[in-house]
Amino acid sequence: MQGDTYYLEYELHDGTRVFLAFDDENDRDGCHISLDMYKAQLGPITQEVLDRILGKFHGRIAGFPG
Repeated sequence: MQGDTYYLEYELHDGTRVFLAFDDENDRDGCHISLDMYKAQLGPITQEVLDRILGKFHGRIAGFPG
């Protein structure tokens, strides 16, 4: 369906929570998997790491909860 936005809430290593937005469900899922794999294998998810992985999946930061 055109115009849909898919969201993901994710917590960075410092406790900051972010809402991420994607135009494609597969990009959202791929980003989530990549973030979790990076965290498990390489270390904490910093803002720099988030920005890099988010860019690969055509996502954007939609906001910060609370």
